[in-house]
Amino acid sequence: MTSSLECDVLVVGGGAGALTGALTAATLGLDVILAEKTEYLGGTAAYAGAGLWLPLNSVSAAAFADTREKVDAYIAATTDGTGFADLREAYLDAAPEMVDFLLQDPSVEFHWRAFPDYYPDAPGYMPSGRAIFPKPLPDWAIGNDLVRLIRPELPLIRGGHDTGNKLRGGRALLGRLIQACVRAGVRIELEAPLRELDTRPGEVVGACLGGRDGDMNVRVRTGVLLAAGGFDHDIDMRKREGHPVEAGWQMGAPGSTGEVLAEARRIGADADLLHEAWWTPAFDTPLGPSFRVHQRGHPGSIVVDQDGRRFCNESLPYDRIGRAFRTGVLNGTLTLPAWFIVDQAYVDRYGLNGEPPRAPVPEEWLAGGFAYCGDTLDKLAAALGIPAENLGKTIERFNGFADAGVDEEFGRGDNAFDLFFGDPDVNPNPALAPVRTGPFYALPMVLSDLGTKGGLRADPHARVLDESGVPITGLYAAGNIMASWTGSCYPGPGAPIGSSMVFGYLAARHMVDRAQK
Repeated sequence: MTSSLECDVLVVGGGAGALTGALTAATLGLDVILAEKTEYLGGTAAYAGAGLWLPLNSVSAAAFADTREKVDAYIAATTDGTGFADLREAYLDAAPEMVDFLLQDPSVEFHWRAFPDYYPDAPGYMPSGRAIFPKPLPDWAIGNDLVRLIRPELPLIRGGHDTGNKLRGGRALLGRLIQACVRAGVRIELEAPLRELDTRPGEVVGACLGGRDGDMNVRVRTGVLLAAGGFDHDIDMRKREGHPVEAGWQMGAPGSTGEVLAEARRIGADADLLHEAWWTPAFDTPLGPSFRVHQRGHPGSIVVDQDGRRFCNESLPYDRIGRAFRTGVLNGTLTLPAWFIVDQAYVDRYGLNGEPPRAPVPEEWLAGGFAYCGDTLDKLAAALGIPAENLGKTIERFNGFADAGVDEEFGRGDNAFDLFFGDPDVNPNPALAPVRTGPFYALPMVLSDLGTKGGLRADPHARVLDESGVPITGLYAAGNIMASWTGSCYPGPGAPIGSSMVFGYLAARHMVDRAQK
């Protein structure tokens, strides 16, 4: 049975950008329906640490001094002409305003903690970072009914954040936003995928949604915000757009399959940056790809290719080392998996892929090809099928760099970012330690991503543009369904979620203004 609904604003998607847009519109007096195609809210933000790269916000201003001039210089140096200047200015103008708006709701709380920007050699770089984070949230503070709406936590092996009865990271952010949305009167529909946009010439006037009890035809008085994620899991489309990926390597939420992007393009929306993603290397595990920011940064680790040679600074920010993986695969110099190699001293000090220090590497990892072990480097090389002579020479050279404290090949440990993730008790360089004490261990590494970042072209109000560059009346976009203002750059921790939230906010503000005219 098909039902009919009417609202001011329809939000398609259930992640941080969708919730921010819904909350903003509802708080400012509009009637809002939020439709999420899966059984959970949260999108990829549910898996994240939920840093929000929001320069010049009032929360971080209490911790350190920053200026718009520094931010502009940093962005100009890092985006390298691949982003969109109009969107960048809108983002930087609106980010502090959005934070202050959200903080007016008692459910929303942020705090600042140091996490550096990702381009330490760029002018305007901030070694303490420009990100803020959601405060942890006791689950009892929002109640079990709302907790059950949030996409479940990743298992620890893949980088989970929750502990005990507290929501942390992305799930804390989502819990706070969901509670605020419910209080503001947002109607939430789960398992309600977008079937079709309802259009008139040059205008979106509604949508058809799937539903648990049948389809729903929704007429909108003001606009539709598309915030349904990218096309992370549409492997055919990704390969057409030049992504060197394989099924199962992706870390985005399972609902990010690209149908909403395709529907917007069907009605004439323009798209850009479809070859791009928020890249990262990942460890291959029995439960899927594992994203661990700290693991590569600890001293005493090395990454080699199938020839047993290094090809990058192992401590690089994840998008930058991910791009090194991507470039190598595309130009034919890198065959995956690459190998993350450590020794027993590393395992004893830091643990391996979420296991505690000194814990033995799980037998199921070794049996399943998710970890390898060799008493000597020659035996490890044989297990990996890589040239033992090359691996031995590579590690001998690396150990010399570690002993001297200077990586003459890739500069590991010569910048503030590398040192942030190093070990202050290791000398002479906290980011470098030798790989010397057997047995030796290797984990396979593949090219993963935190979501695609190419999608619909939008203007500074988050209005979707048609192929002539004209806004489609009543249609807005935010998050990974939108071509990112950052271009090929990943400026700092939380740029994807921060961008999604800011453009969700801008879309809602524009719809409020439109409704009042």
